[in-house]
Amino acid sequence: MTNTAAPDRRTLSDTLMQRLGTALLAQRSMRYQILFALAAVALATVLRFVLDGALPPGFPFLTFFPAVMLTMVFSSLSSGLVAGAVCGLIAWHFFIDPVRSLAVTPGAVVALALYALIIATYVVFITAAGRALEQHLAAEQRANALATSRSLMFSELQHRISNNLSTVAALLRLQAQLVTDETARQALVASQTRIRSISLLQRRLHSPDMQTLDAADYLREILQDVVQVSGAGNVDLQFSADSLPLPHDTAVPLGLIASELVMNAIEHGAHEGCDTRIDVGLTVGAPDPDGRIPAALRIADHGPGLPMGFDLETSDSLGLIVARQFATALNGRLLLVRGDGGGTVARLDFLIDATSI
Repeated sequence: MTNTAAPDRRTLSDTLMQRLGTALLAQRSMRYQILFALAAVALATVLRFVLDGALPPGFPFLTFFPAVMLTMVFSSLSSGLVAGAVCGLIAWHFFIDPVRSLAVTPGAVVALALYALIIATYVVFITAAGRALEQHLAAEQRANALATSRSLMFSELQHRISNNLSTVAALLRLQAQLVTDETARQALVASQTRIRSISLLQRRLHSPDMQTLDAADYLREILQDVVQVSGAGNVDLQFSADSLPLPHDTAVPLGLIASELVMNAIEHGAHEGCDTRIDVGLTVGAPDPDGRIPAALRIADHGPGLPMGFDLETSDSLGLIVARQFATALNGRLLLVRGDGGGTVARLDFLIDATSI
């Protein structure tokens, strides 16, 4: 059973202090200040007369202290000082012996001196509180401005990095158009597609306010971008995925692995004269006793399938080498097998630490 009493009290205290701070720093009209001070003095005087018979001797200022304090906080410091002076005169005249006079006696002098000392203490503390609140608000405004500037600079930096990567990809595309050797041309096109994919990853991932992202939405957008930048217009991408929060250090290698596997499927999974169909699925299991969430990424094409004797570990395909290396970085296991109905099935099994999301 959780104890919510302490958080509730803390929240109530924070709210109260915030409202008191707002009241202390608020600017009010002269009319409001006069009316508030008059009302506070009148109420304190009436209440002091009502309590006069019940109070023992020696409490002439009892109801006037809160009136002066409230006036200083909820009206202004100057109106509080005026209210304090008026309250002092009323108490001196009606409640300090000899009553109904302003006789300067030793007792009256001592009482008035103590009253003035307490009012001066109010002034010191309220002035200090006001200055501290002003400095706090100024510091908060500077921090907010710095955070906004940092966010803008960060976004601009990531935007420029992404643009630079896109420029490199465009240069590779231009170079590929000038190359006559088909193998070299395909290598340049593949490099251009990979760089473009990394550029898209950069845009989607690197936000200062985004600590995790949903794997389903993330992979869907990334793979649609991969299909688009690949230049293969006859690709039918079928996508289904369970929801899974991803930290950045997992999202980057997972996005790159999925991009490489889809590019590989686009390159090798086509039948002549037919659209290339690629099925992508992400399944997420229940957390294990160690708090790790098992997940499996499956990418299948309907092409001619793997060649006889294919071995992923010895394959010299750059895309598969990249995917295999990033699978190792995820502590995952990557497999490529022939599908039951033909084609190639790539499967990545990996674990997500639930404490990181």
